[in-house]
Amino acid sequence: MTATHLGGAATGTEDRSRPRAVLPAPCITRITGWGILYYAFPVLAPRITADTGWTTAQATAAFTAALLLSAPAGIPVGRIIDR
Repeated sequence: MTATHLGGAATGTEDRSRPRAVLPAPCITRITGWGILYYAFPVLAPRITADTGWTTAQATAAFTAALLLSAPAGIPVGRIIDR
């Protein structure tokens, strides 16, 4: 292997890609998105139960099931998107 970069600290001033400088934007967006999702459900639950005829427990169980299914589905979907 050959070294393409010799000397200097990782925090040097040379011109290079700065992914850490961009990182706060998607972090804030993700936190806001999840916050809206979780806080919207209790607010919208009465409307959901009225429109669907489900009980609050059934609507909450469906929301929980959707979250539990999206977690393992996210791994293969992420791999497909990466390809």
